[in-house]
Amino acid sequence: MDAEWHRALAGACAAVVALLIARLLFLTRRLSAERAHRAREAEVAAARGSEVAHLAAVRVPAIAERLHTGQQLDGVPGPMAPPEKTGEEFARALDSVVVALGSDTAVHRERALRDSVQAAFESVARTMHVMATVQQQVLDEVERSIEDPLLMANVMKADHAASQMTRKAQTLLVMCGIWPARRETRPVSLYDCVRGAQSRIVEFGRIEVHGGQTLYAVPPAVEGLMHSIAELLENATVFSPSSSPVVVSVREVGSGAVIEIDDAGLGMPPDVLHQALGHLRDDLDLTRLGAVPRLGLACVGRWSRELGFNVELSGSSAYGGTRAVMFVPFRLLTDPLPRAAAHRRPASEPAGHAVPAVPPAGVRDDAPDPAGVPLPAAGLPRRRSRRGATQATSVARHSAPDPQPGAAPAEPWTPEAARASIASVVSGTLRGRAAVDADGETGPASAPRGGQSLPSNPNEHAGGRP
Repeated sequence: MDAEWHRALAGACAAVVALLIARLLFLTRRLSAERAHRAREAEVAAARGSEVAHLAAVRVPAIAERLHTGQQLDGVPGPMAPPEKTGEEFARALDSVVVALGSDTAVHRERALRDSVQAAFESVARTMHVMATVQQQVLDEVERSIEDPLLMANVMKADHAASQMTRKAQTLLVMCGIWPARRETRPVSLYDCVRGAQSRIVEFGRIEVHGGQTLYAVPPAVEGLMHSIAELLENATVFSPSSSPVVVSVREVGSGAVIEIDDAGLGMPPDVLHQALGHLRDDLDLTRLGAVPRLGLACVGRWSRELGFNVELSGSSAYGGTRAVMFVPFRLLTDPLPRAAAHRRPASEPAGHAVPAVPPAGVRDDAPDPAGVPLPAAGLPRRRSRRGATQATSVARHSAPDPQPGAAPAEPWTPEAARASIASVVSGTLRGRAAVDADGETGPASAPRGGQSLPSNPNEHAGGRP
């Protein structure tokens, strides 16, 4: 009896132990499976988190940049992990986001927006250009018919204001990819290019030009050089004290010529200088120039890429301000043409008419008189603008001598000063018109009157018009 009891008890104990072992094995396997599942979930979560971060930091900005510039989405970075690590459903969701961002509809919408902005700017620029052209043609006729010096002064001030609108319109047209038609047919000296650019800005009286009378630009490059120099001169005058001069030095170097523009402003902080250099080097469209775009340097950059010259900005001006250096390579330079027409000029014509171009009244000229330097027949041609030539001649005759080195700078230009100066030379202007008209009709470089074309700038640089 006892033996049977012990056997039954032993069997029961063995069964209990077996059940416990089985239960323990089951729990161990279940725990291992749960741990593996949790590890798998953690790995997937980490992969998904990395993928989302990659999407936000790399893929979306790349897509946005291509959409903004109107490019196709080829080359956009793909996902970091394969779908097996992030899950098929998650991978499909990310792909749908990328497709939505880079759909053709978005590309076309961005392109249409950019094109509409450019078309609007182009329309405004063309309208401004036409209005300024008509205004300046009317002022030309008025200047030929009036005799009152005070009225002449007011008309010239109105003409100079219209010239500013013309230059701004031309800047907008260049930014829209519309280049002015070629106007020059003969080489123009870099000295005359700078003086022509000087006459296109508001504070022309602060510009001092040195050198460049013997360096000539090829005709196709004249307008681009003059427009670019005018934008650089305007920046120099705007960002420097009104009582300080802006010094322009033109000289020949081993591989071309350089035009250095130094102002006496406060200079440019590093971040502003970096941004300005970016405007010169990057081909930015109108939609990427900011809410209040500064078009001057961007326009200079476009001209430099079109013609092949180079412009650099630095804080190394000897006057404590900013220095702009324009490098003109030899391929944009040429030799002057012989001035045969000069030998046919009547002997009775005053020598003062040989001055090629002088900006409006109040401009200082510290450079040597270019009358003694051989100039091309089209050199800033006074025959191409009757009003500009007479104004240049009269101002050259009646302007005061240049101050000696070290003397105090000239007083800043004011409307009253312009009125007084112009009134004092109008009589010489009227006397000189007859000689200029006769010379323009017989000289080889004469141009037909009113022969302007759009969208090119209809005004000649010698007359102080942009």
